[in-house]
Amino acid sequence: TFEGHTNSVLRSEFLTKGTQLMTTGSDGLIKLWNIKDAECVLTLDKHENKIWTLAKQRSEELVATGGADSVIRIWKDTTQDEIERLHKEDARLLEQQQALDNFLVVKDYRNAIMLTLSLDQPHRLLNIFQDVIAASEHRDGFDAEVESDSEDKDAKQAIVGARVVDDVIGSLAPDQLERLLGYVRNWNTNAKFARVAQAVLYCVLTKYTSQTILGLPSAKDLISAIQPYSERHFSRLDNLLTDSFIVDYTLHAMEAFHPVGMETLTLNEDEDE
Repeated sequence: TFEGHTNSVLRSEFLTKGTQLMTTGSDGLIKLWNIKDAECVLTLDKHENKIWTLAKQRSEELVATGGADSVIRIWKDTTQDEIERLHKEDARLLEQQQALDNFLVVKDYRNAIMLTLSLDQPHRLLNIFQDVIAASEHRDGFDAEVESDSEDKDAKQAIVGARVVDDVIGSLAPDQLERLLGYVRNWNTNAKFARVAQAVLYCVLTKYTSQTILGLPSAKDLISAIQPYSERHFSRLDNLLTDSFIVDYTLHAMEAFHPVGMETLTLNEDEDE
C-alpha cells in the first residue's frame, strides 16, 4: 500500500526496471515510490491543478506530465548526476581531512583552525585547543630558573596557549566568528570543556570590540546562552577557592606546632647519645 496523495491518483508508470513507481494525482503532486518498502523517495510540486497525463521516455531519462493548469512539464532524471556530485564531495572532504591531519602533524595551527572551521568540525577544533593549552601548561611545568626562549615567553602571554592561536581567533571573518562562538556556547554547557570554552571566549572578547560581536546576526541568542553557564562555572570555582582556605588554615596550624615537635625530637636524640 502506497499512502501519500491527498486526493485521487490519476496516472502511474513503472520506472527503474520495475523497482520504482511514479504516480500523479488530483492534488497536483508527482510522487516517486520504492516498490520494495513502499517509501516515497521524491515529491514534485510544480503543477497547480490535477495532473492528467504521465509519459516516460524509453530510456527513462525524461518524464513528461500535463495537468489541468494547461502546463506540460518535462522532468529529467538527475540521479546519476547527484551520485557523481556526492562522490566528488566525498573525495574533496577526504582531501581536506588529509590536509588537516598534515597541518596538525607540523603544528600549523593557523591553517588547521581555519580548515576545521570551514569543515564545521567543532569536536576536532576542541581537541586542537585542548592540545595547545596542554602543551603550554607542560612548558610552564619546567624549572622556573631555566631561561625561557622567546617562543615560551609568547606562549605564557597567550590566552589559548599559543600566540599564533590567539592571532587566528582575532582574524576571523564575521561568519567564522559566529560559528566559533556557536561552538563555545555548546562547549560551555559541559563542565569538562568549560575551561577551553572560557579561554576561547576571553580571547574573542579581547580581540574584538563589543560592536563587532553585537553586530553578529545571532549575537543575542549566543550571549543569552553563554552567560548563565559562565556564571555557574565562576560560582563553582569561587566555592572551590573558598573551600581551599581550610587547607591553608591547616598548614599554618601545623607550622605552629612544628618547632615544638622538632625540639622534642632533638631532646630524644640527645638522651639516646
